[in-house]
Amino acid sequence: MLKPFRRFVVTLLALVAIAASCTSESSDYQYALIQDSCAPWDGAAIQVTLANETLQCQREVKGAYLMLGVWRGLPIHSGQVIKLSPKEDNGFASRCTKGNDCERAESGEITFDRFDTDKGATGHYELHFRNGDIATGRFDARWCAVRMMCG
Repeated sequence: MLKPFRRFVVTLLALVAIAASCTSESSDYQYALIQDSCAPWDGAAIQVTLANETLQCQREVKGAYLMLGVWRGLPIHSGQVIKLSPKEDNGFASRCTKGNDCERAESGEITFDRFDTDKGATGHYELHFRNGDIATGRFDARWCAVRMMCG
């Protein structure tokens, strides 16, 4: 029979092991762009691309990146929170290794702390993936002026 202190230590170690199994990654990407985009039904949308390599407007990202998209609640305003879930079709978030090898988040939130049309946006996000990973981070995205024709 375990003594009370040993029982406490064993319980504590078990709780730490359970908590560690739910991986959380902090993903403060160094570079970010925001631009107009198109929703799945060809309506207006906003897209934020985050990466750890220099991003250029209308250029493909070579390494890993995170893409956030919003198509409901436009125009975006400072302080706006976008909730992502299977029940709410407000937008999407995907983490991508290379090219189009992407995994879509099952749920999460994107918060625009500051949004200035044609200038950029700052904000933060928390994304939940199917395997239990949670990605959190901040972004400071400069505006990428692209002419987008949806529809």
